[in-house]
Amino acid sequence: MPFDTSRAVWFVGPRQIELREAPVHRPEPYEITVRATRSLISAGTEMLVYRGDTNPGDRMPPNSEGQFPFPTKYGYQTVGEVVAAGEDSGFHVGEHVFTRHPHQDLFTIEARPEYVVRVPAGVDDSTATFLNLTRVALTGVLDVPVKVGETAVVFGQGIVGMMCARIAGLNAAATVVVDRFEKRRALALHYGARAAVEPQDVKDVVFELSHGRGADVVYEASGAPPALQSAIEIAADQGEIVAISLYGNHEVPLRLAPEFHFRRLRITSSQATDQARWNWVRRTEAAFGLLERLSVADMISSHVGFAAAAEAYELVDRDPANVLGAVLDYPA
Repeated sequence: MPFDTSRAVWFVGPRQIELREAPVHRPEPYEITVRATRSLISAGTEMLVYRGDTNPGDRMPPNSEGQFPFPTKYGYQTVGEVVAAGEDSGFHVGEHVFTRHPHQDLFTIEARPEYVVRVPAGVDDSTATFLNLTRVALTGVLDVPVKVGETAVVFGQGIVGMMCARIAGLNAAATVVVDRFEKRRALALHYGARAAVEPQDVKDVVFELSHGRGADVVYEASGAPPALQSAIEIAADQGEIVAISLYGNHEVPLRLAPEFHFRRLRITSSQATDQARWNWVRRTEAAFGLLERLSVADMISSHVGFAAAAEAYELVDRDPANVLGAVLDYPA
């Protein structure tokens, strides 16, 4: 039986958001009930859902509801305070946790390590909302690491691309980022990128910085289908390309000759699933470690009250040149 009610964000049509009531049941021994404090809107996959650019049968993250394309309750990065805890959950009332749960002000969730994790004392709730996207970026770099002295290129400076560039830059001799928006390029330079260019300029800059070799590793995190073609064209001999983007139902046409075959390039798909030696728990710990080292305060463009969630999505959709991270704030 429900012991409370809540409100949750539902995608009900292209660019249409509703806040719907949802019952909240008391936690079972292995569950916790969380009152949300912050959640982050993903400008990548979540905006594909918002715009209706998904296919029936596409995989949903855990704890989502409904179906693609609509209606669906979709999301995966909500932070909050534990207000009730089952005796076998391993959590206590008052702890702050990151959850893989859609945007909802109160909810009960199974306390599995891949769904719920404690927020470290040194990480505030707004920063903690970046955990999942940081883990996605980290997974891309783990799939194809940048070796010391190599040239890395990152297409797209949304949150995933920006974190990917910052992580790759810990080893790379030069990191080049590619984005069509000036503010994102400027922020990437602030965070340590060697060069930040518009898409049409990337080839000349990469070959200049790499002394004609091309990029050793290219991460495609823009979600723009033409970027994968550009990645093939700028990669060095035996270079590696990591496709982090999810393209939804957009076609991705490629011209493979001559670069792809003659340069013996490799394209790796990256998805935040378990790898050898890097299971979900370990990547979560590493991602929180990165968030403690790499401030994301400048990546938060706006805070919007949960009640105005529809306005937040419209803002992200309408003004990507000025909006990077949009955080929903929940009432105390």
